[in-house]
Amino acid sequence: MLELVTGGSGSGKSAYAEEHICRIHRILSRKAGRKLPLFYIAAMIPRGEETLRKIERHRKMRETRGFQTLEWYTDIAGKIREKSLPENACVLLECLSNLTANEIYEPEGAGENAADAVTEGVRMLQNSCSAVVVVTNEVFSEVPSESGGETDEMTEYKRILGEINRTLAETADQVTEVVYGIPCGVRGGRELKLVTGGAFQGKYAWASAEYPGLSWTDGGICSLDEIHTFQGMNRFHLFIRRWLEAGREKEELTDLILERQGEIVLVGDEIGCGLVPTDAFDREYREAAGRICTELAAEAVRADRVVCGIARRVK
Repeated sequence: MLELVTGGSGSGKSAYAEEHICRIHRILSRKAGRKLPLFYIAAMIPRGEETLRKIERHRKMRETRGFQTLEWYTDIAGKIREKSLPENACVLLECLSNLTANEIYEPEGAGENAADAVTEGVRMLQNSCSAVVVVTNEVFSEVPSESGGETDEMTEYKRILGEINRTLAETADQVTEVVYGIPCGVRGGRELKLVTGGAFQGKYAWASAEYPGLSWTDGGICSLDEIHTFQGMNRFHLFIRRWLEAGREKEELTDLILERQGEIVLVGDEIGCGLVPTDAFDREYREAAGRICTELAAEAVRADRVVCGIARRVK
């Protein structure tokens, strides 16, 4: 699996990419029954105060995540040949813009063959690992500087990086642009949509009209195995209760939904308001439902709240 992540400076693309590869790593590790290798390939050469501060910030972001850091600044393909990565490894490569510059300008780089060197390295990662998330950079929309404009060298760098981005995107399983912290699917991936509100507010009637053509299941009575196959699920809050009653973990339920591809719609009651239940399991259930839906909403492309049959989009 290869995902290409792009976005502007300070857009939150690095945080998204890190969170996403960690979620994939957690899912694959659970399936394998053991913790799989997790690698961070750092392509930024540590020099200059500004660069060092950025590297330190990224190190702090991932210091508790369990990454093994590989400082590979050029010739990723050659380094893979020298140090074969485990077939089941998960890898985050940060980032193509630095790697491309290194291949063009560093003495040990590929020079005029930079585009081929970068794409070959990423392809080898894709073929040898379970999951690879690659961060690139949106450097193609800026206004040329008033202090002299864009040089021929800068134009050539952007041309090469653009070529690399296009080549990798052609076969990537997913391409995501992060805009001000919001991941926007460009191709592939999931289209998770949530519909919530109080009981008897017309949520399902609205959702089935808003998303026609979906095959719906009832979370209150369906098999728990339908978590792998459903398109639309009504009464999702009851599915959560039945999941917990079966002794399953809320984290597993969240992961199974987030690993799904394509359009899926969840309709469920908001059960977190009101008085705290006296029953211990009911308290656990209410808390779990809130945590699950909060995490799903963060990843959803859309979320709506229905009151008196009227939907109000909240995301």
